[in-house]
Amino acid sequence: MANKAKLEALLTLINTAARDAIALYEQHGDDVPSIDQMEPHPLDDAVDSTALKKSILTLEGACAQLCKTLAPPAHTAINVRT
Repeated sequence: MANKAKLEALLTLINTAARDAIALYEQHGDDVPSIDQMEPHPLDDAVDSTALKKSILTLEGACAQLCKTLAPPAHTAINVRT
């Protein structure tokens, strides 16, 4: 697979995972939490949050891989934490 196709696949994963997470919030009749929201969200205590966790883990992994791929090597090397 060409490098551009790999990046497009990551973008598809990011888009799908984000839309899945949004849909899960909507299924529970709740708004998606805002970044500055301090109070707990109803999904924080959901009995079965496996689907949301899976979406978020996919989103985090694909975003990290996309950032590391597109960043210049020197930038990535500087940001590595030991």
